[in-house]
Amino acid sequence: MLSLKSDRLAMKKQFFFILIFINFHFSISAQSFQWNAGLNYFFDNTEYAKSSIAKDQTMTGVHFTPELGLAFDSVHSFFAGADLLKTAGSQNVIDIIQPIAYYKYQTPSVSFYAGAFPRSELLSNYSDLFFQDSVNYYRPTLTGIFWQVGRNNSFFNLWLDWTAHQTSAVRETFFVGASAHQKVGMFFLDFQSYLFHFADTRPMNPTYSVCDNLLAHLSVGIDYSNQVGMDTLLFAAGVLAGGERDRSLLNGSYFPIGAVIRLNAEYKGFGTQNMLYFGNARDVYYTKYNNELYWNNPFLQSGFYLQSKWYLDVIRSQTVLGKLCMNLHFSEGKMMFEQVLTLKAILNSSTKPNFKSKPTFMTNWFK
Repeated sequence: MLSLKSDRLAMKKQFFFILIFINFHFSISAQSFQWNAGLNYFFDNTEYAKSSIAKDQTMTGVHFTPELGLAFDSVHSFFAGADLLKTAGSQNVIDIIQPIAYYKYQTPSVSFYAGAFPRSELLSNYSDLFFQDSVNYYRPTLTGIFWQVGRNNSFFNLWLDWTAHQTSAVRETFFVGASAHQKVGMFFLDFQSYLFHFADTRPMNPTYSVCDNLLAHLSVGIDYSNQVGMDTLLFAAGVLAGGERDRSLLNGSYFPIGAVIRLNAEYKGFGTQNMLYFGNARDVYYTKYNNELYWNNPFLQSGFYLQSKWYLDVIRSQTVLGKLCMNLHFSEGKMMFEQVLTLKAILNSSTKPNFKSKPTFMTNWFK
């Protein structure tokens, strides 16, 4: 009798595990595995020895970003991977490892990311005024959320990037940003902004004070392109407003404002991007907080700044973009040079990168 009961119990357990296995098998079969792989090489030589507000340095290295994902249907997916940075000349095999792990919701009109994910493509609409080059090279991962409605010529997005976790030795920092773009025919309205919050440690340190840095750029302009070589012809004018606050000071709030004019042109992979700022000098607390508070372009410390980029797309295809640049910076009554070479390659299992489908520059130029 005991043997019969034991056999029945064993059969029930086997049946139960078989049901679990079948359910698990069909659940996995309903999903699809995805993968992404990116390589980003950068060489950036800044000859800023004449400047008293920008650093003279050379930044060079290569990022490799492998990701594996699981898509539950056409809109929901999870990804996990890492951003591996190898700095040129370093004796380390890998110098910096930044984990990547995020949830992605994607439809034709809505995008949503949550977790730790690459920032470069999502915030590519922000101008050079908001982030200095070293941010893109050494802080490529956004940790927080990104939500966007629309795409291409009509969109609005909100994002949060938590850049430092509060401890007894580390001060809490994060970005809250919003941007939008609307194009009708050749005319467009563009908006970019963020607030950077620089808080205290926990427990609070009486020698520290909470600070904020706000940047907002609103512009209107004309943007023209065609299918016979003229990729970009853009003119825009706008206002760059801001707010800087050190809460430890009685009169610690400062609200700079200035004008920004842009003129860009590109023909068959050869182009120029020009940006002029004139108005109030910014980053008034830079000598006290340096890059801890200010992640924006350091040349904004001057009330007059002109940047002129000249570039050549040496490689451009669906998966590879190689760009050679010479940048001129006019500030403090001086001219400074910058030479940049970047190469970005993106491969994935489903979607194609957002590069324009063209042969190499030299082949296209002589057609």
